[in-house]
Amino acid sequence: MNFTIREDPSAIIITIEGSMELHSIKEFQNKVIELGTAAPRDIVLDIKDVDYIDSTGISVLITLNRQQKTNGKSLKILNASQRVANLLELSSLSDLLHG
Repeated sequence: MNFTIREDPSAIIITIEGSMELHSIKEFQNKVIELGTAAPRDIVLDIKDVDYIDSTGISVLITLNRQQKTNGKSLKILNASQRVANLLELSSLSDLLHG
């Protein structure tokens, strides 16, 4: 999994490529939680190039969503493939899906 981060005054935009799974998600998790804690802003995840999310990836998204809500900010997920969108819906994260 690779990710790039772009920041603007109101949001952190993160583009993710590859699989969000146990073996690849730790660096992403640490960086995103750090960003969300240091300077709370809305977070937008563009997952157009994510082909798979396992339970660890779902857990990270749930934790991130809770953190954002605690800080009064939002988490939005853009460009999910149908397969990934179905997994997010099964995980009660479908309200985060946009575009």
